[in-house]
Amino acid sequence: MSVAPRSVKATGLLVAAGLLSAVGLVAATAAHASGSSTAAPARPLPASTGGNFVLCSAGSYASYAVFEKRGDMSTRVVPAGQCVFLDLTGQSNEKVTLFGIRPDGRSFKIATDSFDDAVGERIKTLGTPDRDDWTTF
Repeated sequence: MSVAPRSVKATGLLVAAGLLSAVGLVAATAAHASGSSTAAPARPLPASTGGNFVLCSAGSYASYAVFEKRGDMSTRVVPAGQCVFLDLTGQSNEKVTLFGIRPDGRSFKIATDSFDDAVGERIKTLGTPDRDDWTTF
């Protein structure tokens, strides 16, 4: 499953205009297509997530998460070995779908999880594109 090209273009325009940076969400495939990445290096996580969403790409591939209740907004692409930290509020319990990116640039679905912004979630994607997995930590 991959993000529709039309929505990626529209979201890419909003990102370019700086309209989405305030909430820390961008279209993952748009960031991947541009080849840009500003992901912070992996670092120790806070003791409590307190409503934060953390996604770490601990496998050999980049990954991203899509939030359906937020208009299919996604994290930026998180390169292998790095994490993204987002402060997400206002949606309560929602579905989050995890995707990986193959070396040829094609996205693949890893899994679907639930995310409660009142509790927070820390997710690591694991393995390789052909033997993908994920866990919470």
